[in-house]
Amino acid sequence: MKKQYLVWVAVLTLVVAGAALVALSGVRGDKVVLPTGATLDEARSFEVAYRDKMPGKYEMWKESAHGKARVTCINCHGTQPLTGDALKFRSFGDVKPETCAACHQKEYDGWKQTRHVEAVKFSMNNLRGKLLDAYPAMKEQGCDACHYKVGTTCSSCHTAHPTELPKPPRDLTNGCENCHLGPDHPQREAYESSTHHLVAEATGKPTCITCHTNDNNNHLIYRIKGTPDNARPIMEKKCEQCHTEEYTKNALASVDAIKKETSRIVGAGGKIVKDLYKDGILKESYGVLLDKDGLPRLDATGTSYSHVSKIESMMFELFKYAEATTVRGAQHFSPDYVHWHGNAQLWEQYLAIKDQAERLRWEAALAKKLGVPKEQLPMFKYSQETGKELESLGKKGIQ
Repeated sequence: MKKQYLVWVAVLTLVVAGAALVALSGVRGDKVVLPTGATLDEARSFEVAYRDKMPGKYEMWKESAHGKARVTCINCHGTQPLTGDALKFRSFGDVKPETCAACHQKEYDGWKQTRHVEAVKFSMNNLRGKLLDAYPAMKEQGCDACHYKVGTTCSSCHTAHPTELPKPPRDLTNGCENCHLGPDHPQREAYESSTHHLVAEATGKPTCITCHTNDNNNHLIYRIKGTPDNARPIMEKKCEQCHTEEYTKNALASVDAIKKETSRIVGAGGKIVKDLYKDGILKESYGVLLDKDGLPRLDATGTSYSHVSKIESMMFELFKYAEATTVRGAQHFSPDYVHWHGNAQLWEQYLAIKDQAERLRWEAALAKKLGVPKEQLPMFKYSQETGKELESLGKKGIQ
């Protein structure tokens, strides 16, 4: 009798221990999704190791679609312990899109056809990116958090450990607002101040995805420019789901007209700066790239807001902020952004450039007449600068 009692105690102990182990683990049951060659013990070991280190993220994973589908940590992170860079702030590059493609091939194929895959190249093949290399913390948060992340991961748009915690009733910007906002590309602000957003709040559409993605694959994103046919036929068909053909063509023609006139104003500002170079009043600075004629390039890859003269910094704001805001406001049919945030700022910057140029010319003539040299103060340099950031750019532009 005593022997039988001990057997039942042992069995009960094992059952309780097993139940406790299962209760502790998010990986349970016989439907666990494991990568090829991995074992359930490896999945449980990995989970236990990081559950206590990051309990909040662990709970998010448990409540996510991945957790409920029994997709384990090692499906994405591998079986080896996370060390080094994988545990640092910039760890968002740890899980590659190719890993996600193991289960999400269609989405991966769509993403591969987008401009997002070139985001790292856009970031690094321009002067601002090279200058910010001398300032690692700003590069990590100000550049890589958008460009490197969207170019090398899926977590720029999809949070790394998606959760089903309470959300707004409708996600009208579809995650695009993570990067597409601010003075250099205010798509979020322009959309949210448009009639389209008011309609979307009432009906759920149109969102960013409605207008900017392929109907059969929401990960295949296109824009109204940057493709051989300028994406106009695709955009027009999208617009014609809600508007007549006549209305659509007329509305987009107004966008074209605003973009064209905006470019003319920016071009006029650029000519003012280039003429100062031609006349020897402005000299090349550390933050300027010259073209084959020895003139500043004044384009998206060759102009910086730092390590330049005041007028060139103003020129940066003219084309990078004011022009972008005006055009994006027009493209999203936002009266406030196309006019007050856009066109009004465009003119303010152009007139400031014109006034500054007149002052520089007057000062140069006066200094020449009086024989008084202009005092040149040293340019501020980043404390972590190595002196090699611009070597790959060259004096005549990016190779």
